[in-house]
Amino acid sequence: MALRTLASKNALSFALGGAARPSAASARGVTTVALPDLSYDFGALEPAISGEIMRLHHQKHHATYVANYNKALEQLDAAVAKGDASAVVQLQGAIKFNGGGHVNHSIFWKNLKPISEGGGEPPHGKLGWAIDEDFGSFEALVKRMNAEGAALQGSGWVWLALDKEAKKLSVETTANQVKGSSGD
Repeated sequence: MALRTLASKNALSFALGGAARPSAASARGVTTVALPDLSYDFGALEPAISGEIMRLHHQKHHATYVANYNKALEQLDAAVAKGDASAVVQLQGAIKFNGGGHVNHSIFWKNLKPISEGGGEPPHGKLGWAIDEDFGSFEALVKRMNAEGAALQGSGWVWLALDKEAKKLSVETTANQVKGSSGD
C-alpha cells in the first residue's frame, strides 16, 4: 500500500538510528532516542512558518514525544525484567504514540527547506510531473491535502505517498501517530 513507501526502512533508520543513544537499559537491548538537531535556524522558514512556531514545535512538542518515548521504553524494560506482562501490554500505546510522534516529526523536519536552499518552490522534475499526472496540478494537490487535514479529528498527519504497485501518488492521512488502515 502507499504508506509502505513512506515508512520505508531508510526513513525509519534515519528517524530512530540517526538519533539513537544507548540507555542504562541498553544491556537488554533498549535504545532511547534524542531530539534531532535541525539543519537550519528556527527563523529560516519565515515568512511561511515563524521562527517562534518552529522553536516551540521542535523544542517543546517534539521534545515531549522524545522524552515520553524514552520514559516508556525504560518502563518497558523494567516491566520485562520483572516479568510484568500487564505492564508490558499497557505500555504499548505510549510507545506507539510517542515513538510515532518522534519518527513523524523527524521525517517532517527533513522535508522542510529554507528558500535559500530551494524550499518554498513547487516540485519540479519527476515529482512535479507525477503531481500533475495524478492530481491535475500542484494547486489541486495542495487543496486536497488541506481538505484532508481539515477533516482529521484531533491531531494527525497528511502525507503525500507513493503507491509503488500502482505507480501513483496518493494522499494518505494518519490519526495522531497511528499507521494507516492498510495494516502495513
